[in-house]
Amino acid sequence: MKIGFQLLILMAVCFSCKDDNIFDLSPSERNAKHISELRKELIDAPHGWCVTYFPRTDSLLFTNVNEQIAQFEYLSKYGYGGHCFFMKFAENGTVETIADYDEQSRTESRKSEFEVSQNTFTQLSFTTYSYLHRLVNNKFAASSDFLYTGKDTDGNLVFRTASYIEPAREYIIFTKLKSEDSWTEDMRKAGENTSFFEQMKNPQLVIRKADRIYFRSDIRMAKADREKGRQQRYHLFLFAKNPSALPDGWAKEAVGLGSGYVGTTDGLTFRSGIRYSANYTFYDFRREENRFVCELVKVFDPYSKTERWVSKHLATGGEATGVVAEILDNSNN
Repeated sequence: MKIGFQLLILMAVCFSCKDDNIFDLSPSERNAKHISELRKELIDAPHGWCVTYFPRTDSLLFTNVNEQIAQFEYLSKYGYGGHCFFMKFAENGTVETIADYDEQSRTESRKSEFEVSQNTFTQLSFTTYSYLHRLVNNKFAASSDFLYTGKDTDGNLVFRTASYIEPAREYIIFTKLKSEDSWTEDMRKAGENTSFFEQMKNPQLVIRKADRIYFRSDIRMAKADREKGRQQRYHLFLFAKNPSALPDGWAKEAVGLGSGYVGTTDGLTFRSGIRYSANYTFYDFRREENRFVCELVKVFDPYSKTERWVSKHLATGGEATGVVAEILDNSNN
């Protein structure tokens, strides 16, 4: 009994010490610590960071596969996609950046200045003009101030901005580049995959499990519609649920799935995802010759203690589901 009481006292002392450690720094010291830690994390990446930024997404837009879409109406509802930046942060407060806008921005780096500060969140600010600022406008509604929220299960840095209170309205991920060659090669591959998708004459989406087809788009987008999508990096896949009696007429009932996108080293990533259902949501597609494929597998997340469905090429040890989405160029139609 005496030993048990002593153990309880020892545990109480340990927990008390732990609590005291949390508050052994003043507020200003804690702020300085947070600033120092994030700044060090950014600078210590030897090859730099891949920054994937979707400034304005809508997790509900074109996600109801049963909702009818009227002709011409969808054009005014198009969402927005993302962009890819490679960044190298230096101790002197400068950041070197390339971006996936065009051939010049993918190869010609631009230096600007950054600052890390602390308020409610630890904030990363790009304080002088950089490639990122091209998105800070009414169209894309981006921000040059990123609020650090922590790391995801893969160790990537996750940020948000003050632009939105609601979740899933923006997406900012910093992923460490793996080698010095990544600076040029990974950006080149991401640009090529974006261009390959945008140059498809008639991209169509198929969602299937074995022989069962859940969704197959079949409406060819007009050239002007595709151009608008390219400008906003957004694509809508349409299916004629009730086709028109006229050869070139709009379907009596059309439905569709859409999402913003950006090119990656592997292929394409869509945010907020091509959402057929809660589990059948497709984010990351791998390019396989002349098509893009996302095969879903189940993985267990030890942090949230929940099961996630992710692309197989990102989790090769995941449990197979047999659910596959493919994007291919059906140029014959």
